[in-house]
Amino acid sequence: MPRIPNRRLLSREELAEFFRTGLREDAGAFFIDMGTVDRVVTLAVESIIVSRKSPFQQIDIFRTPHFGLMLALDGIVQVAESDEHLYHELLIHPGCALLPTVGSALVLGGGDGCAARELLKYRELENLHVIEVDQMVVDLCRIHFKEINAGALDDRRTWVTIQEAESFLRENPTLRYDLVVADLTEPYDLSGQAGDLSRHIFSTAFYEFLKDRLTPGGILVVQTGGLTYVPQVDRHHKSIIEVLRGSFKTVETAYQYVHSFDQIWSITLASDHPHDVSGLDPDPVLRDKGIERLKHYDRLSHVAAFQPPRHIREFT
Repeated sequence: MPRIPNRRLLSREELAEFFRTGLREDAGAFFIDMGTVDRVVTLAVESIIVSRKSPFQQIDIFRTPHFGLMLALDGIVQVAESDEHLYHELLIHPGCALLPTVGSALVLGGGDGCAARELLKYRELENLHVIEVDQMVVDLCRIHFKEINAGALDDRRTWVTIQEAESFLRENPTLRYDLVVADLTEPYDLSGQAGDLSRHIFSTAFYEFLKDRLTPGGILVVQTGGLTYVPQVDRHHKSIIEVLRGSFKTVETAYQYVHSFDQIWSITLASDHPHDVSGLDPDPVLRDKGIERLKHYDRLSHVAAFQPPRHIREFT
């Protein structure tokens, strides 16, 4: 067992000594989730499965004792086997439950295949387009995340295209979708730095562009980042919500703490149709659609997610 100091308020020298001698001795490596210089989370790693640099980003796939298999892009956790369902079920099912039918869906990003997995649970879904910029992410997740994503990237209804999202949409102007899901890396980190891969996606111009690709009454779902209760960091989340409100008539945000992200995470639904998010009971709706016993999402988790704490309501 690691030697944990009795006193947790450590000097710089004591902390250095702890990292030298006190970490889990049977771990082959450690993953450092370092949002800022004053916030560091250390995870013991049982095995490093992949560590590669693609033309776009650093890709790490590794197994941990606590979270199981994990995917990190540019040092930021994207998927953890233990709790990814919290994020992906909230990303997909509220929008699907609000729509009369989801015949066509578009996922921007989502190269891990987990969002596709949730969408493919709907028998009514005929066409699913996954647009991912990084071929290496798709290739590696097809191999190493096949048990987690249930082979969704190779399903007969799934069309995976390796391309930048905006260029794909401009080259296919006639395509329309009942549900568009922006499952992209967040445009900022805990230090407030913008992410180059997806910064332009979180903009008024692109939201207007996506709105034109929705069928009448269709819904755009955007992962809108984490909340830390630190104002200078959370202002980025607020700005994304404000931009969405400037583009869509109906904007509703759900919040769920995701342990592997170490933050309260947010999923935002946007539409020009007045969908009744607060009045939705997803249980009978999903049952009618053939969706049974999800790991997390049901009536009570829906109510909890769309009724965030007062601080968040007043902040956003």
